[in-house]
Amino acid sequence: MIDLKMLRRIPLFADLSDEQLDFAKLGCERSLEPGEILAVEGEPSGSFWVLLDGEIQCTKQMGDRQIPWTNFEPYSYFGHELILLEQPYLATARALPKSNLLEFDTAAFWKMMELCPLINRELLISTAQRTQDLGTVSLQAEKLVSLGTLTSGLAQELRQVSATGREAVERLQELFQWLQPLTVKLNAHQMTSDQQEFLITLQQTLLERMTIFPAEINPQGWQVQEEDIVQWLIKRSIPHPQHFAKVLTRAGLDVTVLNDIESVVPDGAVCAVLAWLKGTLKSLALANDVEFSTQHIAELVQAAKDYTYLDQAPLQEMDIHEGLERTLAVLNHRLVTGIEVIRDFDRTLPPICVYGGDLNQVWTHLLDNAIDAMAGQGKLTLRTSQVGESVLVEIVDTGPGIPDEIQPYVFDQFFTTKATDNGTGLGLPIAHRVIVSQHQGQIQVTSKPGCTCFQIYLPMDLKESDSSAAPSQVA
Repeated sequence: MIDLKMLRRIPLFADLSDEQLDFAKLGCERSLEPGEILAVEGEPSGSFWVLLDGEIQCTKQMGDRQIPWTNFEPYSYFGHELILLEQPYLATARALPKSNLLEFDTAAFWKMMELCPLINRELLISTAQRTQDLGTVSLQAEKLVSLGTLTSGLAQELRQVSATGREAVERLQELFQWLQPLTVKLNAHQMTSDQQEFLITLQQTLLERMTIFPAEINPQGWQVQEEDIVQWLIKRSIPHPQHFAKVLTRAGLDVTVLNDIESVVPDGAVCAVLAWLKGTLKSLALANDVEFSTQHIAELVQAAKDYTYLDQAPLQEMDIHEGLERTLAVLNHRLVTGIEVIRDFDRTLPPICVYGGDLNQVWTHLLDNAIDAMAGQGKLTLRTSQVGESVLVEIVDTGPGIPDEIQPYVFDQFFTTKATDNGTGLGLPIAHRVIVSQHQGQIQVTSKPGCTCFQIYLPMDLKESDSSAAPSQVA
């Protein structure tokens, strides 16, 4: 038997008559043990609860984490928001200590609304407030998800680059240890000053050529030249001809130069001379690897800084392509070999005023979704153009497409077709808010199997004129 005096302690029911409080008979008492789950995020809603004693904690899934939303204490009520909005559970609710509740199913809830019109206003106000609170918490959590995307990408890129640099340094150390006794051995051949001058000049020439044509480049014809060098070395019984040929060819050395070396240096010194040349040329290539690694690390740090616009004003003039390129750099670790990125940019577009950090979050959501949709195989096209007084950005993927019946809802808050641990239902609503409310532009989607296209229209003359254009708190 429900104690009516206890119900009157709940502000929502304090002013109801005894007759109106009879609605309590429509409910049933429910007891939860510590840790027991009351509702699961994503499942259909259908209950209104009044917490009589204990405490209920609500958390929302964000990626692989449970983000706290709110806690309900004794004499509070919840669940009506979802019945009124006809939405599934937006969070998971569980008891902390042992808790007792009064539970009303959907039919009983509507009957209560009919019998007690005085509480309708309070329930509607509570619904609006809690929806806003959940949205605020979720938006903040989504910022963490975006930050996680950024840091995850940077971590992988930095790990790969640093590994390249570390390996180059280790090989340089080994090479220097090998070069020292080789230099002693070379001096033992007692070369004349003219022979020494010939080798020094040749070395400098080859080093300069390697600077112009780094090892990664392989001009047409090198393969034939390399094979000719291998045969030349084999005829002279020089060990490891393939290793010699690869390094010497990349330095622009050919059989003619090898013949010149053979004709100038003392008999029996050819192998030592070529080993010396190989070692010095290889050391330059490794030094270039170290330089590339450190330069790439600096570029990644700068890309992260530019991506978030840490030291710049929120509204700024920028080339729209810069933000797209920075976002591609951040997501580079996700662009596997099976995904081809096609840039169809109108480079004549003038810079426009945008909120750089927030707009980059839009590009992150859209590109991340496109990459997910293609599951490692397909084409990702980024296209820019001018349409009237707006810049049009199109992001197109060759994934399976968005079903027609779902397309009208893709910009609705909390709507997602991904699994709970992969999607928050906030990415596209955030994109819509940033583009439409903040930038006074438009965003729309067209989709069919093999072609999903998001079109973003940004005004070319956006000005920070009122509060509606102020930066959103989502990026």
